[in-house]
Amino acid sequence: MECSCSQEGKSACFSQSCTCILAMATVPKQTFGAVYEPQEALKRGTIFPDLDLPFYAGGADNGR
Repeated sequence: MECSCSQEGKSACFSQSCTCILAMATVPKQTFGAVYEPQEALKRGTIFPDLDLPFYAGGADNGR
């Protein structure tokens, strides 16, 4: 599919009339598993232990 906004000018690319496909997300099906207790979930920022992963700013292993 060709983007129609390239023919209308730059401002058309930011309007709702643009038919461009900007992104497509694929999300794997997630099964409902164990959950944290409410207090622990608030502390960790998620109720699901499976999603409780370390965050490294910039993607580095040492967090730098």
